[in-house]
Amino acid sequence: MTDALATRQRELEAWAVHAYGEGPRVEGLAVMPGHAGLSFGFRVVDGDGAVIDDLVMRVPPKGVRRSGNTDVLRQVPLLQALRRRGVPVARVVWWDEDERWFEVPFTMVERLPGDTFVVRTIAESEDRERAVERARTVFRQAAEALAAVHSVPWREELEGWEEPKHLPDEVVFWDRLLERAAASEWAADAHRTRDLLLASVPGDPEVGIFHGDFQTNNILFEHDALVAVLDWEICGIGAQLLDVGWLLMMNDPASWWDGEGLGIAPPFADIVDWYANAAGRSVSLDDVAWYRALSGYRFGVISCFNVMLHRTGKRHDPEWDRIAPSIPHLFGRAAELIA
Repeated sequence: MTDALATRQRELEAWAVHAYGEGPRVEGLAVMPGHAGLSFGFRVVDGDGAVIDDLVMRVPPKGVRRSGNTDVLRQVPLLQALRRRGVPVARVVWWDEDERWFEVPFTMVERLPGDTFVVRTIAESEDRERAVERARTVFRQAAEALAAVHSVPWREELEGWEEPKHLPDEVVFWDRLLERAAASEWAADAHRTRDLLLASVPGDPEVGIFHGDFQTNNILFEHDALVAVLDWEICGIGAQLLDVGWLLMMNDPASWWDGEGLGIAPPFADIVDWYANAAGRSVSLDDVAWYRALSGYRFGVISCFNVMLHRTGKRHDPEWDRIAPSIPHLFGRAAELIA
């Protein structure tokens, strides 16, 4: 166990006495998958080793402003509202703004069984016919779950939680990251795509809860049956077709230098139809095209910024070196979709 994990273990043991009383202990502490290193899985067990709670804790980085994805408590009312409306999400078990336990606020949700569906990994590890069949099953459930998320009446369930974000503001929101990565070799492509997006903003979008990073990597499945939608860090209120565009962008071979492995995903027209039928609204691939472009631009800017952080030694994460060759594809595909 690393020193950092040993410190977290001691913190959790002190917290568990406060939360559960004397007797229970913390076992199986591990860093959960992902790049932030700020999610931890662990079990609370009694004196006989029986599991009382199996939890995943999320904490923000220390010393940063608590806003957006660093405000972990922001997700609590959202997840509670989604569960009330039957959306498959993890139950929030503990949360607190009291910083005496971990020096930051925290949330803890139930740890659920299953695995995420990583399209490239499935494509590489299975017979193609079987992989295509599985992907069709998984994506249909994902589209239907997304429709369930979007159907939650946010004004009723989340009054005062957040103001809706307008589409031009969603484009401009990424300017700050783009400026910080301005020296990147892709800055000109990024600015061109940004200007194309702002010149072609669609009117009258359906507004409501959106996930922000909706993809099968962020959905838990057990034996290909959907268990829960995970990772709500960049959720919000805004144009909901952004989620559909993001799901398609993440699985669009033309948006990635190594997109061959995405070929097992169902035809995009089918995914959009599954979503539209479940949502009870009319949606076409043409409707989604601008949101696919916005999604490519968003992830392109995020990638520029994180590649800069990695290559300058400010935040080591070699995964961004693998993603870097896709950045011109993301911006180029976005511009193509707008055209």
